[in-house]
Amino acid sequence: MEPKIFVGVDISKLTMDLAILTSNHPIRSLKIDNTEDSVRTCLKMLKEEYRFKKHEIVFCAENMGMYCNFLIRSLKNIPLCLESPLQIKRSLGITRGKSDKLDAVRIAEYAKKHYSALKFWEPPRECIQRLQLLEALRKRLVKIRPMLTNDGKVRSHFLRADERYAFDKLFEKSLLAINEDLDALRREMQLIIEGDERLSSLVLIITSVPCIGKVIATQIIIHTNEFKNISSAKKFASYCGIAPFDWTSGTSLKGRSKVSHIANKEIKASLHLAAMGCIRQKGSELGNYYLRKQKEGKNNMAIINAMRNKLVHRIFACVKNNSVYKSIRMGG
Repeated sequence: MEPKIFVGVDISKLTMDLAILTSNHPIRSLKIDNTEDSVRTCLKMLKEEYRFKKHEIVFCAENMGMYCNFLIRSLKNIPLCLESPLQIKRSLGITRGKSDKLDAVRIAEYAKKHYSALKFWEPPRECIQRLQLLEALRKRLVKIRPMLTNDGKVRSHFLRADERYAFDKLFEKSLLAINEDLDALRREMQLIIEGDERLSSLVLIITSVPCIGKVIATQIIIHTNEFKNISSAKKFASYCGIAPFDWTSGTSLKGRSKVSHIANKEIKASLHLAAMGCIRQKGSELGNYYLRKQKEGKNNMAIINAMRNKLVHRIFACVKNNSVYKSIRMGG
């Protein structure tokens, strides 16, 4: 049964714009602060005015990460859909004009039109949310470190030894602090994983696949919400941007299959590094597969992409069977 009230929410850092869409009232727009108290007050006001039951209302918002936290906390037991901003944008067709108020109306209309296809928000477990925050911080620190060290070869070529030493001394403490913070983050993440039976089991299973380390395993667990949100290897391959799609139309366009650029590039890069590790590992199954396909004249990147897909399928097969990877000679 379709709900009576659809609420579109456009979220920004400091405010939320709400559009209330009902069958027997004109669209109503509200603007509130992005705080937990404001959301609760607004919800109380809506209950008094519209007198709805929990199954008669649906909230829909773009997934804006941390900015959604107050909305999520306030809407306990009320259906909430956090949709991809790109998904909503592409579904609207040709649009003219843009404002926060108008965006909220469009989100409400999207929720009503696509209600049967909406996926409602299920919060990850607390340990996953904690890992997510720590992983985001780890990524930022990893990006900062090369900014200090990347021009080391240039300095060694153009500067005298005494100049180079004096220059390196200036950021030595910063670099040491970053490395110490990264070590502390890894230890904290490891403690969270070891303290949870399900996470420990998943990491053990995923890292049993050759060339898959704890960093990739943690990323996969976070982005699939422990394989609850994405349980299929094909869907995950599509999510990572490693699944090839046809590129044809009628008789005039017959292009090669391509991967989509709408993807999680971070995991794609991690899987690429894992595939490269397999190539460097002499005598490994995927290393031999790479050499065999090279002799057949296959495109180098196409081979590596196939290897990334094989790694994903092996990970998901092991998780599905709840067993570690056993090295067997695979046919492809």
